[in-house]
Amino acid sequence: MFAERHTIQLPRHPKPAVQRVALPVSPTKVAQQWIDSLESLLKSNDAAGLARLMHQDCWWRDMLALSWDIRTIHGLDKVAEYLTLNLSHTTPQNLRLRETGKFAPSLGHPTEGVEWIESMFDFETKVGRGSGMLRLLQDVDGTWKGCMIYTALQELKGFEDNSGLRRPHGGNNSLVGGAIKGNWLDRRQRKLEFVDEEPTVLIIGAGQAGLNTGARLQAMGVSCLLVDKTERVGDNWRHRYRTLVTHDPVQYTHMAYMPFPTNWPLFTAKDKLGDWFEAYASMMELNVWLKSSPKANSTSYDDSTKTWTIAIDRDGTTRTLHPRHIIFCTGQAGEAKVPTFKGQEDFKGTVYHATQHRDASDTGDSAGKKVVVVGTGNSGHDIAQNYYENGASVTMVQRSGTYVITARKGLFMLHEGMYDESGPPIEDADIAGQSLPIPVQFALNVDLTKQIAEAEKENVEGLTRAGFKLDFGDDGSGIYRKYITRGGGYYIDVGCSQLIIDGKIGIQQSPNGISHFEENALVLADGTKMDADIVVLATGYDNMRTSVRKTFGDGVADRCKDVWDLDEEGEVNAIWRPSGHPGFWFMGGSLALARIYSRFVALQIVAAEEGLVH
Repeated sequence: MFAERHTIQLPRHPKPAVQRVALPVSPTKVAQQWIDSLESLLKSNDAAGLARLMHQDCWWRDMLALSWDIRTIHGLDKVAEYLTLNLSHTTPQNLRLRETGKFAPSLGHPTEGVEWIESMFDFETKVGRGSGMLRLLQDVDGTWKGCMIYTALQELKGFEDNSGLRRPHGGNNSLVGGAIKGNWLDRRQRKLEFVDEEPTVLIIGAGQAGLNTGARLQAMGVSCLLVDKTERVGDNWRHRYRTLVTHDPVQYTHMAYMPFPTNWPLFTAKDKLGDWFEAYASMMELNVWLKSSPKANSTSYDDSTKTWTIAIDRDGTTRTLHPRHIIFCTGQAGEAKVPTFKGQEDFKGTVYHATQHRDASDTGDSAGKKVVVVGTGNSGHDIAQNYYENGASVTMVQRSGTYVITARKGLFMLHEGMYDESGPPIEDADIAGQSLPIPVQFALNVDLTKQIAEAEKENVEGLTRAGFKLDFGDDGSGIYRKYITRGGGYYIDVGCSQLIIDGKIGIQQSPNGISHFEENALVLADGTKMDADIVVLATGYDNMRTSVRKTFGDGVADRCKDVWDLDEEGEVNAIWRPSGHPGFWFMGGSLALARIYSRFVALQIVAAEEGLVH
């Protein structure tokens, strides 16, 4: 666990050693001179000369452009070492600044006391093309030097997406062997059934992670199969609780190649999103087997051939496949954490985990029932609100502080100018949005979190008066740090906070949790007795690795790393990057992260298949 190590101090604009008359700064001129110098250094493989261009306390975040992993390198010596190890086989070249648009060179003030020149740029390597961001900070002698550099591979040469100018022809004269060999529908059916080949990649799960990744791989010419245990694509959302809507706005949640229409609602109801997933799978021609899942104890990996053997139960029939890669896309969390307590078997009411919640009406007539919801994350709040709206008397048990941000104000402040109607093309927004090292994002979010709290002052003060314990995250850095390190501990408010403020939903603090159940009550650790007819355990989820252990057994799970939280460098563990087990990949996250990181998972797989990974 390294998350607590990643509270940093941002570099500050230094006071000049000698006072000079301030001259107007030309961001374009400064950035061009700097990037020309960087290209010259890279061509000569002169990592030792990096001190002329970079600050001692510099950062370089790299996604597959220089090595086949997602890395954050901090400090001049370590950056020089990283470049020395990787320049000879990547040879970055043809560095070009973006000359127009939002990410042309500009002078920015991301937070108080920090002034930098930033610009997006494009480049090539031996094997691909990429984009990145540079951020230059002035040194004490007035020289502009790199403080934060980002390089990200966007495509592999020879395996570019079959989109845009490379879109397929689609006419009958494009069918290999001619129409006599079958029209589009005939060929589509054979492809779907994998009559003539086996998939190179098997994707477990057809939610947003699986669908985005499948679309990326197929666009790069890789054969892949998605299997899902549900009856319809999208059921992973349809089967969740009745009142669920997305917690991120539509401009942030587009899927690869197929953005939502311009008249799509800001927040999407779960069943509507499920229907979109179903349409997406069809339009993208993804090969999906439904009512299908891996059979227990049927998976093995051959290290010598780098091939899996896996038996798939497809609605009662078995098909054994031999993919070279498996991508695990069953959700960003693992198995539900379902605690049990002394006396629970004697409780006369109903106890269930939040994952089993569909609607308050499922437990009978909720009017007048005493409901206790244990947990104050998104699910806990939504379920509490659902029961209240069905006439129940609801109390939430809070063990520790929760960060609350409203969907009405704060959520839009997070995305302002980037993922909104005035924002740049989403491809550029994705590059810029991931361009800062995660610890730097945490630090920059401190001021933003304060601004959001001020804008939501009425909500913050009302919750505090109601006895709700607020937690603004480590170092006050807000929601992203909680999401990426814990996967929870926050609530995006869609109405429940006002119910708490008005006293319509109660809050009971219990730092030490639950002691036991009695016949008609839940007893907290401090002895407080809470009469209850229904107890909902909104107690979260385990690591994704627990689902792997359940699905594939100890042999696979033991070779994988734990998922989420941050490693020593400040990158997310195991997901979207090598998992620890060859040929096995974790993929998950919100709709936006699934869109963004599916590109990098697909690129890593194609690189491995083409022998580019060293």
